[in-house]
Amino acid sequence: MKLNIISSLVLSLASVTYSYGQDLLDCSEFKTGNFHYSPPNGGEVTIKRTKKKQIERYNQETQKFIFEIVWIDDCSYDLTLTKTFGLPKERKKEILGTKLHCQVIDASLNHFEVTIYSDDSEKKEELTIYSNR
Repeated sequence: MKLNIISSLVLSLASVTYSYGQDLLDCSEFKTGNFHYSPPNGGEVTIKRTKKKQIERYNQETQKFIFEIVWIDDCSYDLTLTKTFGLPKERKKEILGTKLHCQVIDASLNHFEVTIYSDDSEKKEELTIYSNR
C-alpha cells in the first residue's frame, strides 16, 4: 500500500514537472518557416512549413511528402500525410493517411528537438530540427 502511494506521488510530481517545463517552451518560431534535419537513415530532409501544411523533400530528390499540420497546443502537433510524389503507387497507398504525433521537448534559437510517434508503432523517435533562418 505504501509503495503504491509513493509511486503515485512520484508519477504526479513527474507529470507536474513535465507540464511546467512544457509551459516554459516558446515554440512560436517553429510553427512556420523553412527547416532541415538529418533522418536516422542518413541524408537530409528539407521542410517548408505553413500554418496548415508541412512539405518535406528528401535529399533534393523527387520524393516529396505533404502533411496537413494541426497544432494541439503551443508545442505539440499532429501531421497527417495527405500527398506523396516520387513513390510507387503501392507504397503511396500504404502510407497515405499516416498520422504522426509530435511533441517539442526542447527549443533553442535555431533548432528544436521533437519526439515523434505514430498510432501504428510503439517506437518513439527523437529528432533535432534546425531552422534555416
